[in-house]
Amino acid sequence: MKKLPVIILILFSGFSTMFGQEILTGLSVNPVIKKYLKEQPRKRFKAGDVFTPAPLTLPFFEDFKQKDIYPDTARWIDNEIFVNTDFSYRPPSWGVATFDAVDANGNIYSDANPLQFEADHLTSRPIRLDSLFDPVAKKLSPADSLYFSFYYQPQGRGNDPQKRDSLVLQFGHYTNDSIFWYIDSIEVSAGLYIGPDDTIFPGDVLYSPCNENWGTIMTDTLVATDFVTLPCDSVYRPYTAWKRVWSSIGMTLDTFKVKYVSKDSGYFKQVMIPITDTTLFRKDFQFRFFNYASIASENLQSWQSNCDYWNVDFIYLNLNRSRLDTTYKYITFNERAPSFLKEFESMPFPQYRDDPTNAINGRFRMLISNLDNINQTANYHYTVLNDAGSEVYSYDGGSWSLEVFNDFGYINYQPFSYPPVKGIFPPFGNRDSAYFDITHYLVGDQVFGLSDTMTYRQTFYNYYAYDDGTAEFGYGLTPAGAHLAYQFTLSKRDTLRAVQMYFNKTLTGANEQFFYLTVWKDLNSAPGEVIYMKKRVKPVFTDSLFKFHTYYLDSAVPVQGTFYVGWIQTTNENLNVGFDAYNDASTHIYYNTTGVWEKSGFTGSLLIRPVIGKKLKDDPPTPESSNPEAFIVAPNPTRDGNVAFKFVAVPGNITTEVIPDPEVAAEMEIEIFNLMGQRVFFTAFRPQINLSFLPYGVYLVRLNDHYNHKAMVNKLILSQ
Repeated sequence: MKKLPVIILILFSGFSTMFGQEILTGLSVNPVIKKYLKEQPRKRFKAGDVFTPAPLTLPFFEDFKQKDIYPDTARWIDNEIFVNTDFSYRPPSWGVATFDAVDANGNIYSDANPLQFEADHLTSRPIRLDSLFDPVAKKLSPADSLYFSFYYQPQGRGNDPQKRDSLVLQFGHYTNDSIFWYIDSIEVSAGLYIGPDDTIFPGDVLYSPCNENWGTIMTDTLVATDFVTLPCDSVYRPYTAWKRVWSSIGMTLDTFKVKYVSKDSGYFKQVMIPITDTTLFRKDFQFRFFNYASIASENLQSWQSNCDYWNVDFIYLNLNRSRLDTTYKYITFNERAPSFLKEFESMPFPQYRDDPTNAINGRFRMLISNLDNINQTANYHYTVLNDAGSEVYSYDGGSWSLEVFNDFGYINYQPFSYPPVKGIFPPFGNRDSAYFDITHYLVGDQVFGLSDTMTYRQTFYNYYAYDDGTAEFGYGLTPAGAHLAYQFTLSKRDTLRAVQMYFNKTLTGANEQFFYLTVWKDLNSAPGEVIYMKKRVKPVFTDSLFKFHTYYLDSAVPVQGTFYVGWIQTTNENLNVGFDAYNDASTHIYYNTTGVWEKSGFTGSLLIRPVIGKKLKDDPPTPESSNPEAFIVAPNPTRDGNVAFKFVAVPGNITTEVIPDPEVAAEMEIEIFNLMGQRVFFTAFRPQINLSFLPYGVYLVRLNDHYNHKAMVNKLILSQ
């Protein structure tokens, strides 16, 4: 098993399935990439095309500040790395390129193994190093002092690369040869192959309209009006001759920090490489990064997942530089914008509305830095807009002279670094959901374009979320019988309708194991009585970062105060639920592998979200029962005499709402007695009755179930 990152984790001691323990693994797929591929069309090329990107001119600069998850095609020709704000730890600027063991399609590489394999690549477009065109045209040579620089970091918030793993940088240029790149695809109508009344069945083979030698076995049933994607074109690109110019062996982030003690961006190291080789001064110069990775040992199949993270940022290539040219006229936010809530990324709006003051954080942390070698004056402010686009409130931190990061680190001026939350989000009306956009601005010298902007969407939907929706790891327990409970505390009494979970696949799918979805009451700040259990539940995998699978409860569960949701395991395998290493909710994660509840030793939060509130449109119907075991009279007390009857069964000591089978209801009757034992009302069973004709007082309600030969009794109060 891969070693766990010590910068953000508290390590457990020992490793054996004989003892209960928590487990963190990497991810075998990247769900963000999987979702993106579903939504983005691919460019079409003609058969046999050679794709030759237009060359760039100096300077070359990339800071990965973008919404797209793939590298910008204006500068890059491949898409294997993942652009994000989640996996790095305190980067030079928000947004990095992450290298791992997952390919461009979001799957773990097919040749992944416990030893070593070549994984992600990041390849530049060709760059004109033969000539400079601005401000005047001139031929370039080593005398122009070209330097290539970048920042890098092993591990970040993810899994650390092993010593045998590495990050590699190569320089190169085109040759006269071409190399196969990929097979392009084409979308065609199934009507090309069948008539209007025919069907294509799974197992049938369709041959490409571009090449009759390419056949595809169908996995879906298709009719003539459907469309199908088939292979079409071979796409080639010029072959580049590469030469290694730099590499770094794998290590933990803590080791990296000690080994490269430096102020030049906290937990990132800057590398400066002069370009002096005269063979590189040509119009098709390229550079590329790639990483060697390895996965967990094969005998731990339920733990084989993504690993060996590297983060790269702030890539800069230009002339007239030197080895001392390590600062930049650049001011920036360093990590993504935070939630304004005290504990959660999101919470149900009715729960927030009940106690908004205590839900809101007083202040929050902003990481801001000045990467220049002189102070830069800037203004920091933020605005809050509601989901109608109207401003709710704003904050202005004024202006400040930003100290040089290499000398003083992150800005420590409190109106910038710890700004206050200036107000609450208006709990208007009786809305069930809302969102607010919080935009942060850093505005410096506009002559040099010194500014930065970030936006965070604060959501209030029908679920609680400690997590940010991104799983840097997978979390699991062992052995069979292990309990996992996630703690949540309500502002007011409410109803639990469902539980959303995000599970990560492992390489072999070994974590597709049954578990018991479970809900507990609180007992002295730990899980207590089980109030709901659903057996034989399995992980359900999705391809979208925000598309959690929703496990609907068989019946709604009233909850108040503190409660817990989670699972009881049936096997020794790691279930591998998503684990967010960015937000820390470890004090709310409980596990039990020995008969005693313990708090998690891992810093982070689980991608588990209880769904709270009104009835969901997808709620399953209340199940029928041939043997209801108890009933509830509601409302009780009643002022107007109108009451309804709800029934429950208690399978496995878990109370579940049911409705009586029609045969049972047909042989059921209602009797009402006063405290003197006199029967004051009698009728065949009806789900609702009116008793307003009876005097105020206390009564006994007896339901006679002749079908099951039993009677059930409850108390009823008619009040004024």
